[in-house]
Amino acid sequence: MSPEATSIEGRIVATDLTKVFGQVKAVDGLSFSVEPGSVTGFLGPNGAGKTTTLRIILGLAAPTSGSGTISGVTYAHLPAPGRTVGAVLEATSFHPGRSARNHLRVFCAAAGLSDKRADEALELVGLTQAARFPVRGFSLGMRQRLGLATALLGNPRVLLLDEPANGLDPEGIAWLRGLLRHFADVDGRTVLVSSHVLSEVEQTVDRVVIIARGRLIYEGRLADLEGASAGVVVRTPTPEQLSAALAPLNVKVTGRPDGAVAVVGATPEAVGHAAWEAHIEVHELRSGSSSLEETFLRLTADAGDPPAAPV
Repeated sequence: MSPEATSIEGRIVATDLTKVFGQVKAVDGLSFSVEPGSVTGFLGPNGAGKTTTLRIILGLAAPTSGSGTISGVTYAHLPAPGRTVGAVLEATSFHPGRSARNHLRVFCAAAGLSDKRADEALELVGLTQAARFPVRGFSLGMRQRLGLATALLGNPRVLLLDEPANGLDPEGIAWLRGLLRHFADVDGRTVLVSSHVLSEVEQTVDRVVIIARGRLIYEGRLADLEGASAGVVVRTPTPEQLSAALAPLNVKVTGRPDGAVAVVGATPEAVGHAAWEAHIEVHELRSGSSSLEETFLRLTADAGDPPAAPV
């Protein structure tokens, strides 16, 4: 295999992706990449275009323009898609009268896998004891596990998961986190996970892709996003004078509900030095903190309202 082929193996790439439904532009010139060996969170408000984007990448919807590729080709051109990509877009597409084991055996037959792989996947997701029971009696959490077992059947290089923690209890969420981290860290595979549970995303992912109104808002390491948004917290009896003193630093200065001032775009050392040079009294000076939820809400609010119709 050539070095170039190795570099794109397992890589997900969206290039100027656009999808229009009637008068609604669900995805608007979206470009991003997801690298192997990492867990990437795919985030955005309801109607932002996340599911539409995943459907295009998986070949379930045709883009109006642009492309979505896996390992350098579209899903339709993957030589063995079932062994390359595992996906869960919903946890309801099961025949209610079919047992968990038989559900997986159907997919094994379609992918050219032995029935033994069905039992291995059930064990992997903790459903061995429920293998012979019909899916109609499964809880939402059990359905999520069965969907994940389906995605893992072909031992894929890439996982695309839409809201995989929905319906899982705290123990199940911790189990899922460990599974995804092992998939990326130990096996060096690619994980793209869409979720609304931002607190869980914050504990699981390395990178995030945030979209709103079908457009890219942020792509990069989670640590960089949180660090850039945290800023510096300053408490002073003369905030107006501090703002004037910081103006040459080209920073953003805003008031906080607790009476302190938040400064984004400078280090605590730079802020302290500017205050000292201007003879400004400072009662508190520290690095701020910002949760993923706070940053997400700020970024998506800046992008405006979602599209007129849910997509």
